[in-house]
Amino acid sequence: MEFLVKTWLYPFVLFLVGKAALSAQPYNFVAYSLAEGLPQSQVFAMCRDSRGYLWLGTQGGGLSRFDGLRFQTFTVAEGLPSNYIGALAEDEQQRLWIGTDKGLCRFDGRRFEPVHGFGGDDAAEVYALAHVAPASVWIGTDRGLFFCPTGGARARPVSVPGQSAPLIITALLPSAKGVWVGTNRGAWLIGAQSARLTERQGLPGNTVYAFARDSAHRLWIGSMGGLAVLDENNMRVVQRFLDPALGKPLSLQTGNGGNMWVGTYNNGLFCYSPADSSWTALTERDGLPHQHVHCLLRDPAGPLWIGTSGGGLAKLAAQPFRHFDQSRGLAGNRVYALHEDRAGRLWVGVSQNGLQVLDSSGFHAFGRDSGYLQIKCKTIAEDESGNLWVGTEGKGIAIFDSAGMHRLTREQGLPSDLVQKIIPGPGGAMWVATLAGGIARVSRAVDGSFVIKKFGIAEGLPDLQIQTLRNDKAGNIWFSTQAGQVGFLKDEQPGAVFDKKNGLPGTPVRALAIDAQGRVWAGTKGAGIYWADPAAKNPHFNPLDASLRSHSPNIYLLSFDAAGNLWAGSETGVDKIAFNATGTTASAVEHFGKNEGFLGIETCHDAVLEDHLGQLWFGTMNGLTRYVPTNWTQTPAAPALHFESISLFYKPLAETAFAGWVLPGGGLRDGLELPHHQNHLSFAFRAVDLHDPEHIRYRWRLEGAETEWSPLSMQEQVNYANLAPGAYTFQVQATTDGETFSAPVAAAFVIRRPVWQLWWFQVLAVLVLLLLTGLGAYAWVRRIRGIEQARREKLEVENRLLQLEQKALQLQMNPHFIFNALTSIQALITERDYPQARQEINHFAQLMRGILANSRRQTINLQEEVNTLDQYLRIEQFCHQQKFTYVIELPTGVDPDEVALPPMLLQPFIENAVVHGVSPLPYPGHIRVRFSLEDELLCCEITDNGIGRERAARLREEKKPGHQSAALQVTQERLEALRAGRPYVSLEISDVVDDKGEIAGTRVVVRLPAAMEF
Repeated sequence: MEFLVKTWLYPFVLFLVGKAALSAQPYNFVAYSLAEGLPQSQVFAMCRDSRGYLWLGTQGGGLSRFDGLRFQTFTVAEGLPSNYIGALAEDEQQRLWIGTDKGLCRFDGRRFEPVHGFGGDDAAEVYALAHVAPASVWIGTDRGLFFCPTGGARARPVSVPGQSAPLIITALLPSAKGVWVGTNRGAWLIGAQSARLTERQGLPGNTVYAFARDSAHRLWIGSMGGLAVLDENNMRVVQRFLDPALGKPLSLQTGNGGNMWVGTYNNGLFCYSPADSSWTALTERDGLPHQHVHCLLRDPAGPLWIGTSGGGLAKLAAQPFRHFDQSRGLAGNRVYALHEDRAGRLWVGVSQNGLQVLDSSGFHAFGRDSGYLQIKCKTIAEDESGNLWVGTEGKGIAIFDSAGMHRLTREQGLPSDLVQKIIPGPGGAMWVATLAGGIARVSRAVDGSFVIKKFGIAEGLPDLQIQTLRNDKAGNIWFSTQAGQVGFLKDEQPGAVFDKKNGLPGTPVRALAIDAQGRVWAGTKGAGIYWADPAAKNPHFNPLDASLRSHSPNIYLLSFDAAGNLWAGSETGVDKIAFNATGTTASAVEHFGKNEGFLGIETCHDAVLEDHLGQLWFGTMNGLTRYVPTNWTQTPAAPALHFESISLFYKPLAETAFAGWVLPGGGLRDGLELPHHQNHLSFAFRAVDLHDPEHIRYRWRLEGAETEWSPLSMQEQVNYANLAPGAYTFQVQATTDGETFSAPVAAAFVIRRPVWQLWWFQVLAVLVLLLLTGLGAYAWVRRIRGIEQARREKLEVENRLLQLEQKALQLQMNPHFIFNALTSIQALITERDYPQARQEINHFAQLMRGILANSRRQTINLQEEVNTLDQYLRIEQFCHQQKFTYVIELPTGVDPDEVALPPMLLQPFIENAVVHGVSPLPYPGHIRVRFSLEDELLCCEITDNGIGRERAARLREEKKPGHQSAALQVTQERLEALRAGRPYVSLEISDVVDDKGEIAGTRVVVRLPAAMEF
């Protein structure tokens, strides 16, 4: 009996309870299709990856990745086997597996890699994929069941117990006991425990489409004909749902609160609530884009994602908004005016189609106007008698009472037919704002006629283009203008007018609202919201605090709800601005757009009201939206955050020598160490929040260099240049509300110290420095000592030279030479040869004067030395009675005045040539003195044809035994001192040998440095 009740009674329960549950639960659908960038409207597979992206497999449009704002599409042009995708799954390495009608491939974020092993051309049609821990993917195809290790690229067949022919595998679900496999012949459990379910074991049909596990850990199986619920402990079907509406349950998904969602082939979406065993049916009438629901996916933040065949992608979430458009009975999607009458009916000004009325039975057209209001109705109001006033854009005002419709236009005295706003005022009068004629007060006379009083420039209005009207508790009529002023009329007299001098921005003021404290709030075009307290001594308009400004500065409507919240409408949705407990200070702002369920998005001017139930109604360019105040709040969920890339000197790390440290998901493995010069890193990151993608913000810090988090920013890349050696960890977090942050995504790395900063190198460097310092000090001491030694040696040489020069001076004039010269001159005087005597005395005087002059100088030039030698040889000729001749040859090509040498250095050698060489000869002798330059040396060669060194030595020994020439020795020492150790021979003395081999004279060669005088 229980089985029959469950089998036959559930269709009726499903139908009856479903309608009640639908009206009670405010579900909204947000649709995404071709207009939003989805490449194709048939979504047959969905997968949410570890990075937060939603992947969609379409039928003909390829693969699409959705981040909440944009769709990125991949097709066969990027490497897919086919653009017809039937299954998706992600493995533990964050690679996406894509099953198509022409085989399987996987995607690592850079390229698509085919998976082989299905036989033949590998073009098996893949219907199901499941990642089975620890590292394999199971594949359901039209050729049977396969599995593939996630690290491999070739699939292997899996045998199904009891089946020899290949089965069509349509669904897969991992289980603690194995893997559930859905086929065209029932369901199998393959693994540690095996089982098979068919119609005999309670399945509604043998073709299985989907599996899901509910909050009670029971297995739900969708098959042809309905649903079965299985207790896996005893493998018994404990519950069945055979409603024909379920038809083909193609997809199953567990929802919030333990609900089970069922997507059907062509009957829409169903929700089962285990709390009261009730069903809710959602179809196209409820906003579902298409009734063929092929796949379902639950978002961690709460919404349910729905893939349809023909309606694209949809997001379903329980929200406080309910949306109405043409598919739900509206005559048009643009709602310009709203009003609730005394009976609780909602009056709606719709597009160019006039008025509609919404009551408990739905929307109804208003036909009492006989087509007069087939125009844009800008405002709707009700007077104290319950008469309906409708202001139009071009036809003035239509008034409906028990007698019918009355018209007020310019012909009846209205300032303009372009009516912007109508509100009731004190004394039963109605106040009318026009777009070109200022303000009018309309009242009824006793006879029922209308009395119109105009207020224009003459009556104190600053502008005739009136945007809106509001009345306060004191009965004042507040107005705003296109020119940006706000003012009021008090007792039908002009009151104060506020403009830029009073803080307003000067742009059109479109909306006004007055709060419980009597403050006036003004919504402007492009400048946001301003407020002022008219009770203040000098009222001044102030902008809303920057942190609480609305999502857009273009304000179309303002309204306070019963709880004191200010609602601001713009082209992007509505903002709810909350106040503190006293209602005096705005404290928080919450935005509602398409993602938050406000599907109308762009609001219409002044189209807002709060009904008697406390519900807010908004007129938008895309329909009518109702807000039901509840305790509903969006489940706070942080965005999914990941690294996009990490770069080293602007080159992705994966393309450098450190590629092995990059994780498949884009982060870093532990232990990365970089050389000290590889210290410029960039971190690119991204967060995905499918619910609120527009408000993602980031903060980051680099531990090791920064202690505080950065301010929140939309920036998605951070660069760090010239990092000092050390250990670092880059951390980044994402948020949408500034309060709920994702777990930090981190990348740790070390920049090694350079060799010169290592302790052992520094110790070694100190030791080397000490050694170098010691060596430097030692070298410096040696150098100082060397300098001192050289100075001493130089002084010694100079002193030696000075001594030698003194000796040379002492020896340069042989007394015998002077005696002989004077004796010879005396002989001339005796012989009375006075002219010759005077001449010789003159020569002798010149020689003496030259010798004395040269003795005072360190050096003389070569010409002076030659002159002295010439005078000396002439006197020697005179003394020796012309017994020899001489010649002095100067070097060619050199000016003798520019060559310097010590004085009287050569005289002793010439004296030897005269005295010991040629004077003993029995025949005239000859002395040759030749100067030349050889390699920066001055060479003087003295050659005589005398008796030779040997005979001269014997003669000296005979005359003066033991005598040695002191002059020759001193001169030789002077020459050695001048040589100063340089590699040349300073003095050479040799015999001249004639052709017979006999000694024919002596040759003396003297070399000394050639100093040049300039």
